[in-house]
Amino acid sequence: MKKQFPIITVVISTYDCESTIEKCLLSIKKQTYPNIDIVAVDSLYYDKDKQDGCKKIIEKYARYFQDGPERSIQRNRGIKEARGEYILVIDQDMYLTENVVKDCYAMISSGNYIALTIPEVSIGEGFWTKCVALERYVSVFLEDGMNECCRFFKKKDAIAVGCYDPTVVGIEDSDLHYRMQSRGKIGKIKSYIDHDEGKTKFFGRIKKKYYYSVAFKEYLKRYPNIAIKQFFPIKKAYVRHWKIFLKNPVLTGGVVLLRSAEVIAGFLGLVLKNNYVKR
Repeated sequence: MKKQFPIITVVISTYDCESTIEKCLLSIKKQTYPNIDIVAVDSLYYDKDKQDGCKKIIEKYARYFQDGPERSIQRNRGIKEARGEYILVIDQDMYLTENVVKDCYAMISSGNYIALTIPEVSIGEGFWTKCVALERYVSVFLEDGMNECCRFFKKKDAIAVGCYDPTVVGIEDSDLHYRMQSRGKIGKIKSYIDHDEGKTKFFGRIKKKYYYSVAFKEYLKRYPNIAIKQFFPIKKAYVRHWKIFLKNPVLTGGVVLLRSAEVIAGFLGLVLKNNYVKR
């Protein structure tokens, strides 16, 4: 008798996604896990011609919906529309290595975890992207702590904690992570995701950090000790893995500059009114 595999729904929030979405969807189709449902929730708020192009690609592989404006609202819609007992939440610029879904199911079905994190490797072009990749590798890929957020969980558990909170824009992942953690243990699989950063622009990244920092005020109220550690410019992981930085002095200089600018932008966002337009 054939083993019955429960449906796992992959939820993708999308926005102006033509350059990456097909590769993302193909990486889901190539998964070794046999029973996957894909839901893409596109933002309502961008150019109609581009939107039509994204929709055309998505509908070849997945069920298509529209909602928004923020990513948290799109993700919540995806969870609502999901046919699966389990949910994997990713972004349009993420490409799954072939065993991600299989490994997630194997670990969570053990009953020891309420949710799972998945390691990410940043890929892309240019100097600043290499700096982002180095920082992520040291502070996230090599670590098991607060620098990454759960992406895989049961639908019923996400609903039980209220899903993603639209009032904490940009850090809704962390907020959900700690609400899930209050209900059980969070694990980490070994398979990873390639996160396509494209060609990172220094000021574009700073601008985004400034925009997201407004919601950080609410996050700071909820998790003061955690938030301060996340906001602090020097992470413990940097000290633990100092030899990696020493081997890459030029990129390390870029990491220091970029991280410092992000912290300054975040601080300004906390004290000033933010009028930056979404994305």
